Amino acid sequence: MNGRQWGRTWGIGLAGAALSGCAAHGSEPPAARTAAAAESRASQLAADLAAADTAFEAQDRPALVAALTRITRRSARPLDPGAPDPVPLWRAAVPGDVPPLRGRALGPGYVRGTLAPGAATQLEQLFLSGQAATVAANSRPRDDLRLRLYDAAGKLVCERAPASARDCRFTPVFTQRYRIELNNAGAASAHYYLVVD
Repeated sequence: MNGRQWGRTWGIGLAGAALSGCAAHGSEPPAARTAAAAESRASQLAADLAAADTAFEAQDRPALVAALTRITRRSARPLDPGAPDPVPLWRAAVPGDVPPLRGRALGPGYVRGTLAPGAATQLEQLFLSGQAATVAANSRPRDDLRLRLYDAAGKLVCERAPASARDCRFTPVFTQRYRIELNNAGAASAHYYLVVD
């Protein structure tokens, strides 16, 4: 085999490897893979919390273990330590299958809640000047929850409808309290997870 033939064979081999690499991702378009990779830590946590909730109700042990493992790796913590936290209940349902929690959680904070059709709730959160912040939400059903974020003066900073479509990322100029509002525009109750990072 001469150098030119070897070069053609090598090129065909690389093209085949590239095609088989695309096949390994299934029929998922490149844009979808890029969007998934660009998801923030807050968005991923909100999705994992909703997935764990669904798996727990469906008694799907493998899915619950997978979601809890991801939640544990993110060092998530409840925003309100006094509010009911579903994670210990989920962990108790799969004893020994999830890595233990170690040390103090320093990761994103989350809140769990339920909104009746047409209902709304709000939460105030302090964000520090110059520090990038992310607010994300996910819910069941997924498409009916609306997220709005207002600064201390009442100016709308971010709006997402549905809330799970994209997160709100911003860097406050001043340290101030922001108001986070969630609204259920659907005909059924929405079980939601709100994440602040």
